[in-house]
Amino acid sequence: MADYLFGPVMSSRLGRSLGIDLLGDRICSFDCLYCESGPTTQKTMVRREYADSGIILAELEKWLNDNQGDKPDHITLGGEGEPCLNLQLGKIIRDIKKIEPDIPLAVLTNSSLLGDPQVRKELRNAEVVLPSLDTLVQEEFIRLNRPCAGLDIQEIARGLETFCNKFSGRVLLEILLVPGINDSRENMEKITAFLKDLDHERVDLTVMSRPGAHMQLKTPDHETLHRWQRALHTPLTGAETGTGPGTRGRAASVSTIMDSIRRRPQTLEQLCSALGITPEETSAMLDQLIQEQKVRALGHRKEKFYTLKEF
Repeated sequence: MADYLFGPVMSSRLGRSLGIDLLGDRICSFDCLYCESGPTTQKTMVRREYADSGIILAELEKWLNDNQGDKPDHITLGGEGEPCLNLQLGKIIRDIKKIEPDIPLAVLTNSSLLGDPQVRKELRNAEVVLPSLDTLVQEEFIRLNRPCAGLDIQEIARGLETFCNKFSGRVLLEILLVPGINDSRENMEKITAFLKDLDHERVDLTVMSRPGAHMQLKTPDHETLHRWQRALHTPLTGAETGTGPGTRGRAASVSTIMDSIRRRPQTLEQLCSALGITPEETSAMLDQLIQEQKVRALGHRKEKFYTLKEF
């Protein structure tokens, strides 16, 4: 079982994405109600070398050697927490580009560290950055994202704006709406005004499609979604859809499935599509993991998501 590398998983925004976890645990500056990785175990703004960069790169090289001719659409730094907390972020990005220069490198971030000039500098070698900004209303920010004490959403927004206006790559901003929390007209008007001066390629409006760390699945009504779509001039982007091409028959194992669902609850179809294995093989391995009490199934809206027993 890999310590830091997982997937590929299917992403509605990045296609087949080979994930790299830069933390090794649920370490983040937020503890969002909706987080699909589970509750944050260490909430911090302190940057450290949380994961061994040597092991990360060795796992990537091994995967690429074992899967020659089967390139994912992106290599994505994300995982269980906030990747920008890793003090080796810049070095890891540079080294990944040396190992595999032809696959675009993407970074997921909650935007909380973009006010740090060093973090902005380290991100400049990525091709795609996917920052999130769910609200510009401080009270909603505290309730939904549950940040480290003292974090101010206006300061985070200023850091995001500074980064976007200097970054030469693609910026895909994500806003996740949770009814009764951040779907207010006040938030919509503030974000709409903020986006006018933001240098970005696209805004992805998303909703929960999996169980969250601190809440069950909740989605806004159609009227609210349409109002936001019109204001932002953007279609609704589902969270990870699980559609798209498979991996051309690459072999998968129980440990591969464990690595994948440890970071993100997934359906049987999503696992099959991302890992390139048949439903029969996947079901057999999931049944084994359920019998061993390592995995459990969660039912939501007629879909069954598989996740680790601890979640």
